[in-house]
Amino acid sequence: TPSRKYAEKAAAALDKMLRAGTDSGKVADIVESVLADATRQHDEKERQHVAEVEAAAANRLARLLDASPAVIYSFEAKGDFAPTFVSENIARLFGYAASEYLENPNFWRERVHPQDLARIEAEMDALFKSGTHVIEYRFRKKDGSYCWVNDEQHLVRDEKGAPSEVVGSWSDISARKAAEEAEDRTRERLALLLDTAPAVIYSFKAS
Repeated sequence: TPSRKYAEKAAAALDKMLRAGTDSGKVADIVESVLADATRQHDEKERQHVAEVEAAAANRLARLLDASPAVIYSFEAKGDFAPTFVSENIARLFGYAASEYLENPNFWRERVHPQDLARIEAEMDALFKSGTHVIEYRFRKKDGSYCWVNDEQHLVRDEKGAPSEVVGSWSDISARKAAEEAEDRTRERLALLLDTAPAVIYSFKAS
């Protein structure tokens, strides 16, 4: 074991110095040097182990986020509301590189559909009042097309209770929105047909 090797090394050095008639002060120096060397190597191994554990955890988190059906993001809840994080799967879901979000404070504002922006901004106060907020709007993808997203936000406060950061998730709900719109169109057409029919349509219970 490492401790046994250090002990053998110290014993050999002591034996050599004692045989040579070295004074006790120099013997103490040798012992101190050996112990210091052992401590340094032990600390370095501990630091390396911690770094490996942290790297493994970071890699696992990155894999989980990449496989997620939602993009996780965050930005500062004060000042210029600068972006602080976005998961790498933003490339798979919306076509953007993570750096495009992180390096552009106006990334989100520039990509929200112009017809939805005013409505969203008017509702932002709800986030700072309740701590959570969910809203749906159209978002422009890298290829120029728009998709519907569900944006769920959570406000993080610092130890003093002041707003610190906003953590949110974007989920593509285009398929659900398309189904809802198709259902609305069907209802509207049915209402039009019934309204223009030459006969009154009615129903009643059969019991």
